[in-house]
Amino acid sequence: MEHKKYKIGLALSGGGAKGIAHIGVLKALEDYGLKIDVIAGVSAGAIVGALYADGHSTDEIKDFFKNNTSYQMVRPTLPKRGGLINLEKYTNKLDSLLEAERFEDLKIPMIINATELNSGKNVYFSSGSLLDKIIASASIPIFFTPKIIDGKQYVDGGIFCNLPAQILRNDCEILIGVHVNPTEPMTKVDGVLEVAERIFHLAVNGNTQEQKKLCDIVIETSKVKKIGMFSADKADTICKIGYLYAMKALEKFDFSKYGIEVNKPTKK
Repeated sequence: MEHKKYKIGLALSGGGAKGIAHIGVLKALEDYGLKIDVIAGVSAGAIVGALYADGHSTDEIKDFFKNNTSYQMVRPTLPKRGGLINLEKYTNKLDSLLEAERFEDLKIPMIINATELNSGKNVYFSSGSLLDKIIASASIPIFFTPKIIDGKQYVDGGIFCNLPAQILRNDCEILIGVHVNPTEPMTKVDGVLEVAERIFHLAVNGNTQEQKKLCDIVIETSKVKKIGMFSADKADTICKIGYLYAMKALEKFDFSKYGIEVNKPTKK
């Protein structure tokens, strides 16, 4: 078997509040005794991944989302700012929790992707200042104002790559991809914001298909489909869904072929 730089890599998709399911997935991985060697995340996956790479427990990360829901932390801004919602307050809360100021300070290597708005390119970040890259990756167009980094405007990386698996594939023996943003048919879409949310979900869902094919394990949390982008108040439920789907996927994978011993949790 070809030697890779990392044993296990983890790619975390975007999905708004649905991204809280990533926390449940991380808890399942811990219960299995699996150590993640590198993480790539986008949007909500960038937030969860960075906090985990920073050394925070799954309970601490879940509490952050529960205590800082979108409705509490954001405020409307004028359209000329480039978005309906300003993330300044949310950014400050995230900054107060993060210990690492730079990617190099993280306990687990991390890659974050965002969309450079002017050139229309997907950009990967893995060094330098951390917080601004997280916010750039999570700045959903229309909803949030673009993040300015070195004079360039950045928005949600999910536009071009909502599951950053390819960036990890060649460096990992086992690549786990977590997609928390699946879509399903809707009978009716009401309101400007709901229409915008639906369009965004449909757009980003299409670019995940090829990325999923690159993963050895795909965890797709189908039961979060009907949960809204800003429903962080449902954190406990979303987290549990992520845990259950992860457990099912991990049970089917033969880690022994890679020389990895796992601690399969006893079924209750």
